[in-house]
Formats: sequence, C-alpha cells, structure tokens
Amino acid sequence: MQDQEQGRIRERAHAIWEGEGRPEGRHAEHWQQAEQEMGSAGRQPELTAQGATPAAASPPRLNPGDDAAPGTPGTGEDVCPTCQGSGRIEGHSCEDCGGTGIVIKGVAGG
Repeated sequence: MQDQEQGRIRERAHAIWEGEGRPEGRHAEHWQQAEQEMGSAGRQPELTAQGATPAAASPPRLNPGDDAAPGTPGTGEDVCPTCQGSGRIEGHSCEDCGGTGIVIKGVAGG
C-alpha cells in the first residue's frame, strides 16, 4: 500500500517538475507539494507488527537508475537516459526510473 502511494507521489512530483520547466535542485519542494496535493503530508505512519514504521523497517526504495535516495546531499534530479524522460519504453514503464522519467544522480563538485 505504501509503495503505491509513494509511486503516485513520485509521479505527481515529476509532473510538477516538468510543468515548471524541469528546474534543477527542487526535488524536495516538488515532493512536498505532491504530498500536500495528495493529502498524505502530515499523516501518521502506520506501525509494523514489530512497532517500527515501514520507513524504519526498510530503507527507501531506489530505482535501478538512481545513484542515491531522493534528497541525499550532493545529488539532484536528472532526466532518465534510458527513456529520455518519458517514463515509458515500448508502452511499458521504464524500469530504470520506475516510470517517472527522472533519476537521482550525484552532482559534480565539492
């Protein structure tokens, strides 16, 4: 259930990003806006049988094309090179970006 919600939030955040002209460095802002629009911001996390939240029970799910989790310092959004940002390949969801058209990559410098 949580994976489906995360996927919907990710797709909405991607749409916001595209609608704003694909600006760099605003992933967290787009994610938060998508959460608010979908009504999930501020929702209390459900507990597992062991009493941990699902996020604590497992690390954030990364797509195969991601270098790191969204929001990791020193990373940013990039267009998925496999699907060229469309999120689709031959009518199917792109596996590298999870169908969002974006991947998280390390940025040069520092």
